[in-house]
Amino acid sequence: MNLRQRIAEINKRMTDLQTELDTATAERIADIEKECRTLKDEREKLTRQLADEARNAFDGGTTKPTTAETDNGISTMSKRDKMAFIVGKQARKKAFTDIEKRALGVALTTTVNTYQAATAELDGANNAGIFIGTKLVLDLLKEEGKLSPIFADIAMTAVPGLIDYPYRASRTKGKYKAEGASGTDNQMEWTKLSLSKGYLQTIIPITDEVQALTDFDFGAYIISQILQDLNEDSVEQLIYGTGDSQIKGITVGATAAVANGYTGDVTAAVIAGIKQCKGKFRRGAKLYVAQNVADDVLFSVDDNGNFKYPIFNGTGITSIGTVRMEVDENLKDGEFIIGNVNKYFKVNSLFPMRVETDRHATKGITEYIASIYCAAAPFPGAFIHGTKRA
Repeated sequence: MNLRQRIAEINKRMTDLQTELDTATAERIADIEKECRTLKDEREKLTRQLADEARNAFDGGTTKPTTAETDNGISTMSKRDKMAFIVGKQARKKAFTDIEKRALGVALTTTVNTYQAATAELDGANNAGIFIGTKLVLDLLKEEGKLSPIFADIAMTAVPGLIDYPYRASRTKGKYKAEGASGTDNQMEWTKLSLSKGYLQTIIPITDEVQALTDFDFGAYIISQILQDLNEDSVEQLIYGTGDSQIKGITVGATAAVANGYTGDVTAAVIAGIKQCKGKFRRGAKLYVAQNVADDVLFSVDDNGNFKYPIFNGTGITSIGTVRMEVDENLKDGEFIIGNVNKYFKVNSLFPMRVETDRHATKGITEYIASIYCAAAPFPGAFIHGTKRA
């Protein structure tokens, strides 16, 4: 087994252990912390060996990186708006102009030390020069992904071409019959849930110089990061996608917990939302909240200024009524969602997440590309969406 494979195994094991911490007993926590320390020491040792091998393979990294020009500003579009524009153009099979490419973030990863944001007039430059000639531990580069229990609860399928999900909308009830007489027929109404398609892609171009002068496999690091970024972007779309040239997120058509948004006590808004989640939609439903919503509930006080819930040496709030509560870091401040994501939010992957490279030999550039294409939609009336009034 090579060094990179072992480092990947260690990273996976440590991720699993961190997840286990949430439900571990006090005795088990001590064992987990001990194993994590051992794995971290091993990973640091392997990382140093990997860096030494890389330095020995090249000329010592004596080339000095150039310095980019002063930052000329960034685009005013939000990341979400840029993603919606890209997906919309791709869905209509329209080509991007050079100005659009720059405005959307055409930025070559080069050996420069200073970051240059892409503008309508100037290509950007990602400052990978800071990695050259350094002794960085890979763990310092690994960015933690956002916690998303919503994504974890989605029962994603992978049926080629499936964009319509048939289901039974209604039926007539069983009927009594008289002795010796024939019974009457029952009826069933079938309908279909039409899923909306969306194509997400992340592209990072890197020069040969960067890969040759870094102390580790920069390409592998970039791939791991764009996969994580694409997962986070897709989770955002799974929640907030509008269905217009993109997937339909959970919030599309959701019932408002409080009309026009709640004010004041968020706990009252959550309770109002739970009461609106009825019948079959309540069974197996969870409450997903933004971090500040969880904080507002946990640290709420009564009329005498006393905390309503224990805040010292406690486990926090795991449920409200019989509905389990979990924090999803992809939800916007002040928002919460109630519903059974596993059963009533359908997501079908139209092709597996792809990781590809596109080589431009004459320019000495390799593009690292990650793509995902799926279709999704919530069942009508299945979800409650709480928002805070501005």
